[in-house]
Amino acid sequence: MFFGKTMGKVLVGGAAVLALSGAGQAFAAGAGESLDSTVNGAYTWSHGTNGQVAVKDTLGDGHSVYSLYDRRYNTGLRLDNSGGHGTTAYSGLDETNYVRKVTACVNISLAPDRCGPDDRPGDGV
Repeated sequence: MFFGKTMGKVLVGGAAVLALSGAGQAFAAGAGESLDSTVNGAYTWSHGTNGQVAVKDTLGDGHSVYSLYDRRYNTGLRLDNSGGHGTTAYSGLDETNYVRKVTACVNISLAPDRCGPDDRPGDGV
């Protein structure tokens, strides 16, 4: 019985260490991983050093598009593009306060906006 309790504690402790080490790796990921999100009508990305976000209107449907994004030190940011089909808008460049998340969205008047999936470093997307 003593052996069973000891092994259980070892296994639980080992699982906790593995879980924490995986979380640390995901958290440590950041600048340098390409981030991309797309939805019908919009595409947003941050590549290279992740110092800048871009959002492109990919559909001539009359709706403006935007990117919801987070930086290392700021969250809940929005970059709008109302230039029309084929145009791209860019955020300011800040490689120290690099981009950590992007989400492409289409601004639909009088209805819920259409957004693609978030892309974050280390999420495998």
